[in-house]
Amino acid sequence: MALSGTIPAQVSLSVMLFYEAMLRQQSISKFATDLDVGTLSLRQLILGKTKSPRQKTLETLGKIFGLTLEEVHVRMALRPYQAPLFSTWLEQQMKPRFNRLRLVKTAQISDGALRNYLKGQTLPDADQAHRLALALDVHPLEMASIIVANQIVEAGGELDPPPPPPVEDEVSAEAMLGAEVAAMPATPSGHDESQLLALWRQLHPQARRATLGYIAMLLAER
Repeated sequence: MALSGTIPAQVSLSVMLFYEAMLRQQSISKFATDLDVGTLSLRQLILGKTKSPRQKTLETLGKIFGLTLEEVHVRMALRPYQAPLFSTWLEQQMKPRFNRLRLVKTAQISDGALRNYLKGQTLPDADQAHRLALALDVHPLEMASIIVANQIVEAGGELDPPPPPPVEDEVSAEAMLGAEVAAMPATPSGHDESQLLALWRQLHPQARRATLGYIAMLLAER
């Protein structure tokens, strides 16, 4: 299934690859096998270290994401945005709903793996990231963006600073949130909607953009 229509245009190929592996509930090595590329080659592509991938690989990616070769090259040239440390972000996502034991059971990952994530010693593979996203009720694209950004930093790569949010973002957010509220079976009060918007404005700029993208995806699926 082509994903390009549901992924914002500013999302890099690096993030798209990890996101696709998450949706398939595959490790990066298994995903590489399906793509008929070496695991190391795929990891290098995700890290932005591959400058001239094989034509066959580019064509395969184009088919997966519903992109032309030119669009694949454009996405490949994009760098992911800066993101918080995964360990810090994960700890914040766990509060106050999860302690370590509960998250281990819910996400079906080992306690040792979760300890390493929280200590900042390792990062989840794509299949583990998918289980964590489900357990934490986090959109997989947000999870993929943060993990890939951390991987690139650890590999000595560079990230782009999040661009300042356009002024019309707040108007768009109000319109989309209003549409979501109107479509709900039980319509919340105006106070509830105001609270949602107030919370949205407190988010990091990248998180605000991601939220708008997720709302747009939900509206498109209705």
